[in-house]
Amino acid sequence: MSLSRVEKIEWLVSNLEEISKSYFISKAINQHIISLDFGFEAFAPYRHLCNVLVADVVIRWCKVFGTDNEEMHWKKLINEADLVAFRADLFSSANVSQEEYSAYWRQMKEVRDSVCAHFNYEYVGKEIPHFEKAIDSASAAHSYFVNVLIKLGVKRSKFDLKQFGLLSSEGFIKKIR
Repeated sequence: MSLSRVEKIEWLVSNLEEISKSYFISKAINQHIISLDFGFEAFAPYRHLCNVLVADVVIRWCKVFGTDNEEMHWKKLINEADLVAFRADLFSSANVSQEEYSAYWRQMKEVRDSVCAHFNYEYVGKEIPHFEKAIDSASAAHSYFVNVLIKLGVKRSKFDLKQFGLLSSEGFIKKIR
């Protein structure tokens, strides 16, 4: 099935929104993990859900920011004229230099390859990267691509991706409490 550029961008934007929800819901679960899993002993369903959401963040982030051959990679959908400005905004939003971003990108890809998509025993015990840079870069991309959709005539609301994820997590915790 061949999708139009607009449809591909809509999929990318939706994926970025899922990154935000998974990130903030996993964070919220983690803050309440002891009380949520109390009485479940070894089953620990909320710890499991938190781990699944963390893997989701990594995998979805790598779909957009991972290797250039990813179908949903941002480079395949960006206007060539916007490339330099987009990268500058991406680095600025994540508060990193290009070199720091490249190092972070390698860490995220390694987590995807060694923990989430496959399993490498050598990775056991290693710390995964903090996700603030992932959510910051996802927010920058979300803002850019929502603006592209609006310019292309798609009815979309602009909103802060971090606030969206935070509200999602608050709703989730409220519902399960």
